[in-house]
Amino acid sequence: MAKKNPQKPDFVYDPLKDKGKKVPGEIVSSDLEFNKNSMAKTHISTDFSDLQKPPKPRWRRIMRIVLIVLGVLAAIAAAIALYLFLKAGKISTNPFDFSSKLKGEDEGRVNILLLGIGDPGHAGETLADTNMVVSINTKTNPHQIAMVSLPRDLQVKIAGDGTGKLNEAHAYGESQKPPQGIETSKETIEETLGIPIHYYVRANFTGLKQAVDAVGGIDINVKEPLIDPEYPCEKNENKSCGIKIPAGQQRMDGATALKYARCRKGTCGDDFGRALRQQEVLTAIREKAVSLETLSNPAKVNSLIEAASNNIKTDFSLRNIQRLQEITKDVNVADITNVVFSLKPNGFLVSSKTSSDLIPAGGNFDDIQKFVANIFELGPIWKEDSKITILNGTTTPGLSLKLQKYLESNGIPITVSSVGNATTKDYTTSKIIDYTEGKKPNTANYLAKLLGVEVTPPPAPVKFPVVDFEVILGADYAASSANTSTN
Repeated sequence: MAKKNPQKPDFVYDPLKDKGKKVPGEIVSSDLEFNKNSMAKTHISTDFSDLQKPPKPRWRRIMRIVLIVLGVLAAIAAAIALYLFLKAGKISTNPFDFSSKLKGEDEGRVNILLLGIGDPGHAGETLADTNMVVSINTKTNPHQIAMVSLPRDLQVKIAGDGTGKLNEAHAYGESQKPPQGIETSKETIEETLGIPIHYYVRANFTGLKQAVDAVGGIDINVKEPLIDPEYPCEKNENKSCGIKIPAGQQRMDGATALKYARCRKGTCGDDFGRALRQQEVLTAIREKAVSLETLSNPAKVNSLIEAASNNIKTDFSLRNIQRLQEITKDVNVADITNVVFSLKPNGFLVSSKTSSDLIPAGGNFDDIQKFVANIFELGPIWKEDSKITILNGTTTPGLSLKLQKYLESNGIPITVSSVGNATTKDYTTSKIIDYTEGKKPNTANYLAKLLGVEVTPPPAPVKFPVVDFEVILGADYAASSANTSTN
């Protein structure tokens, strides 16, 4: 049987063909060197030209990504800033004010006028039924806030139009050409209260309602059930639909908050009760608007801007608003002083005998202006609504009447229920007896400072005290009042 020839391989290595060539990794004689001590050192020649080059440093790629992200964020910020600026131009009459501080801030007090008017087409839409001044005390740390509401029926001297009701000031100004309702209201209230108005905000009903909805509703503690059978219908102001708001903690949407702030009949009381509720609503809106929940939600911020741009007019710029938030962010709501001038004792007003107007109890606005000028000191005292009796514990006649006159002439909001003589006339040092068990500290502190003595509790508990404090004047007061401002 014949043998088969073996299959030749595809490749056969021929060392003669590669003679003189250098194989990678092969040690050849030329690569060997010997030192003087005949110590051999081997050098291995390796060719890496066919391997991949090392990658570029990682930090360069990271920096490229960071720059792209920063560029996108800058573009977004610029778009938001442009959007806000365009909206601010529609809301503000002074959008280009980039001042680092507010007007009045360096003088220690910033005064802001808040005006509330009806919606377009509403009966009496140019009447400003809400007239409120918000003052910020920039001398203290934290700063203090006071809110003062003036009733719409207050008889005042309207700038350029003689005497009339306060709500007519804005309407009169709007009837001029060009309309100047805000300026007329500002001048009228400056003249009435004796303080400068640095800024203003004017809003209509829809603006209030939309602002509440924009922040997701507000929380109000309704102190008693509110029932107003004459409250007008939302779509027809000439018809009555009535409202009922139960007592207790309530989460209110915009429509309910507007009803709460507007009702003034039935159990809602009158204009004075309405003014106080308006202060509650505005305070609640402020709390929600500057909260992290709102500021971190672009949709809510946009809704607030939209509500403001269509229904609010102000001379605040965006920078002014930012500064306002900065100087009031640490103010505790419980520490805000809320004042509503009214017919109550120490309310500073009485009813006119010849009209439905309200007039100052003292015949002019002097007492009111003194009170407003010292609102941060006197407001907390006014809030406590204290009643005192003043007794003369010396042989000096008329001492009790002298102190009463001092309190009244200086606009100190403390009701003097009675004056008379103490059981003995041998008091060398004046005495202040507190029957409130310390529940009215602002009044106690004022009286103690005025007379220079400490406040003491009664010698024995009194179940139903007639007054909050009993002041017995001693020889020390008789001597000091002869030569001081308390005379």
